[in-house]
Amino acid sequence: MANRITACGCSVPKGTRCPHEQAKATARQQANDAARGSAASRGYDGKWRTESKAWLAALGSPLCACGCGREANMVDHITAPKGDQRLFWSRSNWQPYNGLCNRRKAIMTEGGFGRHKGL
Repeated sequence: MANRITACGCSVPKGTRCPHEQAKATARQQANDAARGSAASRGYDGKWRTESKAWLAALGSPLCACGCGREANMVDHITAPKGDQRLFWSRSNWQPYNGLCNRRKAIMTEGGFGRHKGL
């Protein structure tokens, strides 16, 4: 595989990052993580785990709301609450989801892996 020359002048194999690019990416990720806060600080705590498990159990054996046919193993917010506790706890905003599908949805709607939000 051929090498590529990075903006800082490093020569690295295609598909890899030089130490400078990696350091910048790590710093960006740490800043994003700090700004976002922990799962518990966003409301995904013991109370959420208890309530969401009970809600799923009450549905029986629900399938993922995305239509993939997988068994739902978590609760997803239809509209991301973004700190709105009423929206967070509104069961009309909950849907059964599979964890894999939920991660895919989050990447596509909230950005990730180089994708812009909403693509």
